[in-house]
Amino acid sequence: MQLREYERMFKALSDKQRLRILALLSRRPLVVNDIKLMLRLSMPTISQHLSILRDADLVLDNKQGRWVEYSIHPQLKDPKSFAGIIYAELKGHFDGDETLNLDFDFLDKLNSRAGNMG
Repeated sequence: MQLREYERMFKALSDKQRLRILALLSRRPLVVNDIKLMLRLSMPTISQHLSILRDADLVLDNKQGRWVEYSIHPQLKDPKSFAGIIYAELKGHFDGDETLNLDFDFLDKLNSRAGNMG
């Protein structure tokens, strides 16, 4: 990694809302509207956070028709990469955070509601 890549990654990880987005995406891929519902932020704000995460190669976007689905970048799942080591450390603390536990509960409700609609 080059110095600029480290700078982008640490900038992306320095914001609570972006950490919440990463935590949610650690559970499953999500579309912007789902993230908006869970974080209760405006669409432009969510888009800006996702852009920063994408520029740091922490998330991927995948267009699905008119929806864009976001997921964790595969490099974060590589335990030998620097980003993978940082992500594993962060992920180890996700379940112990009160705010993230509330987010995960909301995500579970969203998942069960979607399952009941299908």
